[in-house]
Amino acid sequence: MNISFTVFLNGLIFILPAYFANTVPVYINGIGRLDGGLNFFDGKPLLGANKSIGGLISATLAGGLLGISTFFFFNEVMGLYPVWIGFVQGFGAMLGDAVGSFIKRRFKFKPGQAFPVMDQIGFVVFAYLLVYPIKPIPLEWPLLILPATMILHLFANTIAYKMGWKDVWW
Repeated sequence: MNISFTVFLNGLIFILPAYFANTVPVYINGIGRLDGGLNFFDGKPLLGANKSIGGLISATLAGGLLGISTFFFFNEVMGLYPVWIGFVQGFGAMLGDAVGSFIKRRFKFKPGQAFPVMDQIGFVVFAYLLVYPIKPIPLEWPLLILPATMILHLFANTIAYKMGWKDVWW
């Protein structure tokens, strides 16, 4: 296994579309609830009101557009992958977020309540899972990026909280 700063940086460049997609629904959402207001067998919302169709669409498009940009600027990393891989990452990031919400509803977490680990890396895990069947990635990338994402996520959210952009630090 080749672990170096270059490998880490390449893995980070590759996953940037998922990172970006994960931030977009905070600013661009609407068009209705992703779960259509449906409840699961337990009587609780399937995903909840905070998961919107607009958020899914905007995140997928944002991931795709950043993926295309990344493809052209960092061809040595992205040139090995289809130009549209960012769209898959964007959709995967939102799928991971939705799975986290589904699990939170089952365990009676309130919307916005912290769900350690899933809140920090669920979006990256699902982005990788959806990309892998299309184009396998080096194993080193997720092994390096997942722990870094935990740290970056908490750091970025703490800053956003201190700046008044978020109501909670997580």
